[in-house]
Amino acid sequence: MTPYLIPRSEIDKLLKEPLTIGEREPVLGFTIDSETSKDLDDALWIEPNQSGVVISVHIADVTALVPINSQLEEQALLRVETRYFASGNNPMFPHELSEDKLSLLEDQPRWTVTIRITLDESANIKHTELLSTHLTSIKQFSYVTADQTLHDPSQPLFQVLRYCELWAQKLAWKRQNRGAFGQTTIGGVTLDEEGKLIETPLYHSQQIIQEFMVLANTAVASLAEQHQLPILYRNHTASAIAPESKLLIETLTTLGMPELVRQKLQSWLNPATYSPAVIGHFALCVPAYTHFTSPIRRVADYLNHRILKAVLIGQKQSPYSVEKLNAIAQHINEKKQEVKEKRSEHFREQRLVKTANILSTKETIPTLSDKEFSQILKDSLQVAKLDKLIPEAKQRLINRTLKPSDLYYLVFADYENFDNRSLIKDELLNYLEEQPTLATQILQIASTIGQTTVDYIEKTTASGQFAFWTVFEGKTTNHPSIAPNKQAAKHRSNRYWLQGKLENSLHDPTDINEGDLEDCLKEETVIDTPSAVTEEPLNLSQVPTEAINNPIAYLHTTLQRLKLKNPVYLYNQISTQWHCCCQVQWLDDTLIETEALGQTKKEGKTQASLKAIIELKNYIIEDIKD
Repeated sequence: MTPYLIPRSEIDKLLKEPLTIGEREPVLGFTIDSETSKDLDDALWIEPNQSGVVISVHIADVTALVPINSQLEEQALLRVETRYFASGNNPMFPHELSEDKLSLLEDQPRWTVTIRITLDESANIKHTELLSTHLTSIKQFSYVTADQTLHDPSQPLFQVLRYCELWAQKLAWKRQNRGAFGQTTIGGVTLDEEGKLIETPLYHSQQIIQEFMVLANTAVASLAEQHQLPILYRNHTASAIAPESKLLIETLTTLGMPELVRQKLQSWLNPATYSPAVIGHFALCVPAYTHFTSPIRRVADYLNHRILKAVLIGQKQSPYSVEKLNAIAQHINEKKQEVKEKRSEHFREQRLVKTANILSTKETIPTLSDKEFSQILKDSLQVAKLDKLIPEAKQRLINRTLKPSDLYYLVFADYENFDNRSLIKDELLNYLEEQPTLATQILQIASTIGQTTVDYIEKTTASGQFAFWTVFEGKTTNHPSIAPNKQAAKHRSNRYWLQGKLENSLHDPTDINEGDLEDCLKEETVIDTPSAVTEEPLNLSQVPTEAINNPIAYLHTTLQRLKLKNPVYLYNQISTQWHCCCQVQWLDDTLIETEALGQTKKEGKTQASLKAIIELKNYIIEDIKD
């Protein structure tokens, strides 16, 4: 931990500094933080009015205590931000200040800067004020105690917290409706304000803090932009290949799986950076954004306080020129990138050591949870081949507990002994036969990780059926997949490709000549027909009761919520029964396809819809976090 090169006398002087109220406006507020937080930057208050609400976010007035150009400030600029570890933290300001004199502790008078934001009934910002205030926090909540209060009407702040929760939900809905995907949960995957994957919040009060902080930072950035005031804006942009935000959300919802979401976002999004120029924030879908709510923990917020207080409260000039701000922004951006790289390397090394230890003790492997096994499967590629995991992988294949990303590693990883790949081949192919979309998902993961595409050679047989050869990594199969339905032919073609990969029998697409193609198409390979639909008992243990009672309506409602198209139903009469094919589409492709037989059209449609609901849950809500 880097020592502080600050005279003890400078810290002692600040600790003894009396906090006189002067002309500061007294305000009400309370804090909500994690149970381990000691540096409390922000407090909240909310007041309804006739046209909406007034939300006040009170921020510790750090710059009123820390002298400009002092050694404390210089050290903060060098450190850039507080760094947190499992055993403690390395604070931007010394512990004596960050956890005491600067922190908004309960029942302790503190100088604050208040952002007072007036919203209308639709949560639009109508007015923003920046004020010098004086706060004595009336309550220090943890997320746990705040949630407890939210469910206990006997608590003094119950109504206030419930009102905060209501408006936090309004703010979240408004952001998502305008196309924001930052600071939200999509298809079971939670993203931070810059589109990076994070743990899903456990508490309702976390959403209150997240939404109110985003609101405050957005309001301050908008205020600065209105005054054409250079501050350290937080800009976030997309790469040239990224879709527009609403299509991006639809794509992420469809992918659902964290591994795929992470890979897509890494290719679509640029890192967020600080700059005195306003560019906008892509993930939050706002024209201007900044960081203002954490001056104890982030030097960018601290500097923004200096600028905005000087200009908007003190009616003075900004203490920093644009050139100086550019230099500071560049320093912060470089320092944050350096810390990020060191942190990633540290955690990677920790995981690899753990993986090596587990691989050296085989009896530990069967005790791993599904999540732990997925992580070990991935990390083992960095320290060894997959051979030691094959016996357990085969058992989990039999139990059908492996995720698509696990199957990807089993197919594409290297083996010390090639025979070990053969040990899992038959069971893996059986799994893909049972769930045809898995083959497509595996190749989706492979193409996303490899930043490439899956291509197809597509033909039509003499009787009008579809024939597909999958082309991936410059290789294809000897024979095509043939089926009456295009999507079914694609899924089966992808399965054939994976089989060729496992058997080392793929070859160059140029090796297929036109004569071979015509022979394949004339053969009319035996295919699955509607009459081959098997009606095995469905596993309804994870299906909601309302879905079982009315599958068709439930499927339509679910697809609307996920912003997918309504299902397409295709019918075919077979003897005295009706065969129904239910297709769930995304963009111009078929995502899920199920089949069912019924005595009537409606019965077939109902069963096919129920199968689609089960498949949709497996395909979209699947959780395979690192």
